[in-house]
Amino acid sequence: MRRRGSCGSPRARSPGRGVAAAPRIRARLALAIALVAPALPGAARAQGIGGTVGGFNTQRRIYYESAVYEQTGLMYGGAGSLRLGPLLVEAGTLQGTLAGDGSTANADTKVRATTARAQIALGPWARLGAQLESRRYEADAGPTVWRLLGAAVHVEPGLSITGLRGWADVAILPASLVSGGPKLKVAMQVAVGASFSPRRSPLNLRLGYRFERYDIEASGLAGERYEQFRGIVAEAGVRLGR
Repeated sequence: MRRRGSCGSPRARSPGRGVAAAPRIRARLALAIALVAPALPGAARAQGIGGTVGGFNTQRRIYYESAVYEQTGLMYGGAGSLRLGPLLVEAGTLQGTLAGDGSTANADTKVRATTARAQIALGPWARLGAQLESRRYEADAGPTVWRLLGAAVHVEPGLSITGLRGWADVAILPASLVSGGPKLKVAMQVAVGASFSPRRSPLNLRLGYRFERYDIEASGLAGERYEQFRGIVAEAGVRLGR
C-alpha cells in the first residue's frame, strides 16, 4: 500500500485554479442574493431570532488509492438565526479534533467549518436558498481550506404528536475554491432527524443523523480521494419572535 502524505491536508499542485474560479463564485453568490432580496419587504409580517448549541459525533473516512483511513472525534459548536418575513438567515460554526491512528498518513486533524445560509419559505414547512461554507483542516502536512457555495433546502413537516416534527437538510455545493490542496469535484451534505418543542416554550431539541460526501480530484502523482463524514447530531436551542 502506498502512502503519500497526511490525509488531513494534501498539498496543492496547481494553485492558480482557485484564483481562476473566483469570478464564478462571485457570480453565483450575486445570483443567490438576488433570489432572496425580494423577501425583505415581508419582514413586517413575522420576525424572530434563534440560537442553538450542539455536537456532531463524527466519523471521517478517507478512501485513497487502495487504502481506507478512519478518524473519529466530537465536533461541537453553535449557530444563530434571524427571521424576517419569509426570509431566514443563519450562521454557525462547528469545530473539533478528529483522531487518526497516529501514522504520518493518518495524523490527527483539526477541523473547523463556518456556514452561512439564506433561505426563503416556500410554505409552512419548506425553505429553499443558498449556502456558503468555509472549511479548514489542520494536520501535520499543513492547512487546507475549502470554500463552498451552492443550494440548500430544508423541510420540517409536522408529525402526529404535538410539538414533534421531522426535519431534513440537503445542500449541494458545486462551486468551490481550495487553498492548500487539490480541487473538489463533488460536495454534498445531508442531515435527517426529528425535533421537539414543548408547548408554550421557546425551547427546541433536535436529534438526527448527518452524512457528507466529498470527491477530490487527482493532482500530480496523487490519485483521486473520496471522503465521508457521518454520525449522530444532537442540538438544543431557543426560538423567539412572532
